[in-house]
Amino acid sequence: MGHFTVHGSLNLDIQDRILSVDGCGPWNLEAVKEAHSRFRPLVETLYGSPWGTLVILSGDPIYVPDAADYIINTIKNERKNGCVASAILVGESNSPEFAKRHLSELHTKAGDTFRFFSAKEEAAWWLLQKISSAQIT
Repeated sequence: MGHFTVHGSLNLDIQDRILSVDGCGPWNLEAVKEAHSRFRPLVETLYGSPWGTLVILSGDPIYVPDAADYIINTIKNERKNGCVASAILVGESNSPEFAKRHLSELHTKAGDTFRFFSAKEEAAWWLLQKISSAQIT
């Protein structure tokens, strides 16, 4: 199998125990592997106590099948390392309803707690509530 060039972009940042993932797709396996290796040290700083993920996607928020499998396994791993929930915004994508169906399937297969939002502030507030609840229990 030949090597493909990276397709799609992902950028990560952390604020208040929330990992923000900002991406423009579609993504192939090479793109998600490259992003995972580049940002792994940053994500690992969250391990040890509850945290959440704020996902903001634009373009065509679609993962090719092998990239989708990689994402499912990554979400499962992050759940084991303290990620309590994912808030997802797809309003700037080319096909928001398709994106919701596609991403719902991935997050459901990964056993994630997730919800779609239209406003970043509302999504962040929901995540902070999930993180706070997890810290109490």
